[in-house]
Amino acid sequence: MKILLVQSFLDGDTLPPVYPLGLSYLATFLKGHEVRIYDPNVAERPMEDLIASLSGFVPDLVGVSLRNIDNQSRMDPLNYYGDFRAIVQAARRRLPSVVIVAGGTGFSMFAREVMEGNPEIDFGVHLEAEESFPELLNNLSTPGRVRGVYYREDGAVRFTGVRPLPAFGEFPRPRRDLAEMGRYTGNAAVGIQTKRGCPLKCTYCNYPVLNGNKIRMRTASHVVDEIEALVREGAKQFMFADSVFNRPEKHAAEICNEMIKRDVRAGWMAYLDIKGSTREVLLLMKEAGCNGIFFSPDGLSQSSLDSLRKGIREKDAWRILWIIATEPGLKEVEFIITMFINTPGETPFGMLRMFGYKVVSVLMKIFLKRRVYVTIGWIRIEPETGIHAVAVDQGVIPPDTPLLQKGREEIRRFFYVKPSLRRLDGFVLAARNLMRSIRGKRKK
Repeated sequence: MKILLVQSFLDGDTLPPVYPLGLSYLATFLKGHEVRIYDPNVAERPMEDLIASLSGFVPDLVGVSLRNIDNQSRMDPLNYYGDFRAIVQAARRRLPSVVIVAGGTGFSMFAREVMEGNPEIDFGVHLEAEESFPELLNNLSTPGRVRGVYYREDGAVRFTGVRPLPAFGEFPRPRRDLAEMGRYTGNAAVGIQTKRGCPLKCTYCNYPVLNGNKIRMRTASHVVDEIEALVREGAKQFMFADSVFNRPEKHAAEICNEMIKRDVRAGWMAYLDIKGSTREVLLLMKEAGCNGIFFSPDGLSQSSLDSLRKGIREKDAWRILWIIATEPGLKEVEFIITMFINTPGETPFGMLRMFGYKVVSVLMKIFLKRRVYVTIGWIRIEPETGIHAVAVDQGVIPPDTPLLQKGREEIRRFFYVKPSLRRLDGFVLAARNLMRSIRGKRKK
């Protein structure tokens, strides 16, 4: 069977395009099929080139990934679901008889809504699809036999039930021959997964639902084998695409030590849990080639951290800044620390302290020449999360609010704002817009 896998289209995104790691894993399991990957994010004319790929290849089946529903930005919302719909509709118009299958994390979050709202889609694969998708290909006329699949029957959308997550630690390395590596040049563009699953319980996050709350790890040697293969292909920079690289801490240390042992010459970035991120751990990562670290304490005041179920103390967030400021060995490492301005446990004084935290980071950049950046945003309300339950309980959104947006401006409705801080939040939003306007005039 001829299969075209289409990467999730992020039209308008200003970040460098990300290598289609999920589709590469999926393609690895499609033995006996002729598979191609099309990524509109690296195409000069995304939709026109899609039509050309469909016309030239003439696939029997098109698999369309919906990775991100939107960009989770209250200030500059982008509707990636709309881009997904445009691709599905274009595929159906160009090849009326082609089988269309949807999948990806964004699809899995809103699977039934996506199926019911897009009659062009024949099937949907729920959650991780490395096992369910090949099985579906062998049962297109009898999809009810395959667990983890959405399909249509008698005018209704059916679901065959949740499928157990696969044993990721036993997976082979993903195919890297279907997407040209040289087109993904950003520091965080080429991803490597060392594990799947997240044991954390953050209020706003649905990773434990999408990937399970039990960690499924690859061995350190298997991970570094893949890194060495990428380096041989010319990669000089990559990103560990785990939700949290240093959970468990021992696994992360084993990977770093294996990279040092093999003298791997590549830079890399990773997301870390602040808990366990000691000076010694950060220096070990630096020795192994790490040049970029993301932390997401997400709150600063203890009441905010507790409401987010982060499992850390306010002093932990300050400790990280202290390490960055005082450790000469980390001067060349870039640190990005993300915060949420308005959480269920936030207070006016807590918001002020958060802005103070950002000011300290700016002073560190100016006077200590440290590469540290604190970003402050809002929580996007998503299904099957604690923040959704809180938002409904507090009347922020009605219980039956559909969280799958229909348009770009509708996205703004889906950000959490604590009712008692609504006026202060409006002031912050207005101030951010004013600062942006001033910056725009300066650039001109």
